[in-house]
Amino acid sequence: MDLEDVKDELRHGSRVLLMVRHAERPHIDHDDPTFGAALPITENGRRAAETYGARLRDFAQDVQFLASPLRRTVMTAEAIARGMGLASPHIPTDGRIGNETFYFADQPTVFELFRDGSFYEKVFAYLRYGRQAGFADLHAATDALETWATGLFTGRLGVFTTHDLYNGAFLVARNVVQSFTEETWIRFLDAAAIIIAPDGHRRYALVRSDC
Repeated sequence: MDLEDVKDELRHGSRVLLMVRHAERPHIDHDDPTFGAALPITENGRRAAETYGARLRDFAQDVQFLASPLRRTVMTAEAIARGMGLASPHIPTDGRIGNETFYFADQPTVFELFRDGSFYEKVFAYLRYGRQAGFADLHAATDALETWATGLFTGRLGVFTTHDLYNGAFLVARNVVQSFTEETWIRFLDAAAIIIAPDGHRRYALVRSDC
């Protein structure tokens, strides 16, 4: 799917929760145990996020924001809101779509796992087998994330800014994507979508951004 498909779903009465990867950021130091919590988005990232918001401007009156507490996700949500024409949006934060994710059983163990720079190797093994040192069970964590996120989601459109690892895990667990490669991995501003039809039926999708 792309953003035009999302708009079509909204126009036809569905509610859509977009769990959006943050916009472009500088490189994360492998020795940073906060996973780059203080990193901002780049100027290119800001422009892209504002364009993303402008594409969704028709739904600005019924949008709900939530961001991971990390600086780049908050900045992304703020930029999307500006693009939607919202001057002073309310953007709450919650660690459960950040470093307190349902997918981590032990964050320090995950940090040590990635410290050698083998992010893709370790993440793809987790997605393939559903288990990895420092991580929670893939399917149980996905169920917990969806229950929590949809319990919070009360708007017509949700924009929850988060991180690529959690989007990839969600999409594999929900059988939207069978597997990823580095070339097909979650890009900046890509989203995992939960589409709730008027009758309550849920579907899931990978929404690729072209912003």
